[in-house]
Amino acid sequence: MGTQRILIAAELYERFRDAFVARTKLLRVGDPLDEHTDVGPMITPEAAAATRAKVDTAVTEGAVLLCGNHATGALYTPAVLEDVPATCSIRQEEVFAPVVMLQPFTSFEDATEQANAIDYSLHAGIFTSRLDRALTAARLLEAGGVMINDSSDYRFDAMRWTG
Repeated sequence: MGTQRILIAAELYERFRDAFVARTKLLRVGDPLDEHTDVGPMITPEAAAATRAKVDTAVTEGAVLLCGNHATGALYTPAVLEDVPATCSIRQEEVFAPVVMLQPFTSFEDATEQANAIDYSLHAGIFTSRLDRALTAARLLEAGGVMINDSSDYRFDAMRWTG
């Protein structure tokens, strides 16, 4: 469970991207029983290989890989992408893997348009100091839930995990 697309205000984009990539590169991938591991294995080696192939396809279609996308057995190093074309399947479909796409936006309307440009959205999150913007986003975003000043991967144990 994790955030797949992050929309960032254009004026903050480069600073956010650089910090996000630097932090992602520090994540340790490995044995989930090791207390120093941040990212455990995927369900199978085939799932890790399929994720790598999806990211490779996105890069072939024009996306820029900023870090990650290494698969060894079931271990997959988290990938961060930018400039992912809107037509790319990885931008349109759930990846079910540690892959994040960063996208700048130039206005509130641009952000809501980009957020709604996919067919399905379980959750969305908006970070803002403006309550009016947050409530407008909650009304406009086509998602199962909109988290305000919290990440879209919000979940508590009493919530159902699947359909």
